[in-house]
Amino acid sequence: MADARRDWHWGALLALAILAVNSLWVSQRMGFLHKPKRVVEADHLHYIEMAKGPGAREELARTPPYCFRVLTPAVVRGLTSFGLSINAGFYVVTNLSLFGFLLMLWVLSADLGYGFAARVAGLLMVGFTQGAVRWFEHQYWMSDPPCLFLLSLGLYLMRREKWLALAVVSLVAAFVRETYVVLYPCLLVAEWVRRGARTAVLRTVAVAALPFLALVTLRLTVPAQVPDDFVGGIVDSLGFRWRHLLDNQLYVLTVGTWGVALPLALLFVSRAPAAVRRQPDLATLLVCVYLTLLISNNTERPLSYAMPAVWAGALYGFEQLATEARLPRVALGLVVVALQLHLWIVTRFAEPGMSMYQPTRWDVIAAMAAFWLAARLLLARRRPQ
Repeated sequence: MADARRDWHWGALLALAILAVNSLWVSQRMGFLHKPKRVVEADHLHYIEMAKGPGAREELARTPPYCFRVLTPAVVRGLTSFGLSINAGFYVVTNLSLFGFLLMLWVLSADLGYGFAARVAGLLMVGFTQGAVRWFEHQYWMSDPPCLFLLSLGLYLMRREKWLALAVVSLVAAFVRETYVVLYPCLLVAEWVRRGARTAVLRTVAVAALPFLALVTLRLTVPAQVPDDFVGGIVDSLGFRWRHLLDNQLYVLTVGTWGVALPLALLFVSRAPAAVRRQPDLATLLVCVYLTLLISNNTERPLSYAMPAVWAGALYGFEQLATEARLPRVALGLVVVALQLHLWIVTRFAEPGMSMYQPTRWDVIAAMAAFWLAARLLLARRRPQ
């Protein structure tokens, strides 16, 4: 019990340190608790108007799909009754959510059986991934941080088979953001692999029925200014990605978002089928999150929902590389974190269009490719002929 409590304390301290570094980095460039106009994106303006309640600008507060994500603005509106400003309320909710998200990843890494050095390096990799943390310190009015926390908590509860708690968390998430639905295919596939089709379907329906009813009810009862053009969104997103495939998208869909986590996860690609069988929920999460990019022009931010899957693959690569190449884990961790830190430093965030058009960095590509190649050479030298 004492060891478990100490482990939670380590995770909490590391999460707080990650948030402090990201917050300070953003604050030095934009000021602490910066104003909405300092951010050149526009999504957050909808949530701010929703948090105002009566007197809000209807053209922003009633725009789909933002207007259906009611819980975060409602919580912020409640916090204003305690004297917080709307900006301060969103900042508190975002940072508490990011803290919970990082802490849940720390706990999940223990459940997956990884050692302390790998877990520290892994959480720092997440902390220096722009789409998972820094972007939300920059655009701190978003509904994504609470959803990220709830999704990671849902994965934790699903793996612990806490079905009632999972159903409650899923119902809450329905009022936060519809992206949480990526958890249900994960649950279905994982239970199908472990217990068969009948149990998987019944369990998924039991968990997802009320949340889906809530999602439908929100769309029927919340007045929207214009219809939600789902098909038009897909056409627009695919057109954008195709036009910028070579100059931006191939980079940001891969190493530009994930950094060193990607070459680590790809070190042992021949073992991928076995990894999918061991972790069917995480493999399904990765596929489902990439499919959500069909309806989004942004990349780094929506891909953050796949962080548990990519990060778990990176942890596997880290541990196997250290073991099979007989490398000291602390030294390997320092190299890995340094590579991720380089990506974090050169990745832009406070400039127009950065949520959609992050420029390709050839120095990042070269560094990550060199790391992968060096790791493969070390493995080849250490393995018996």
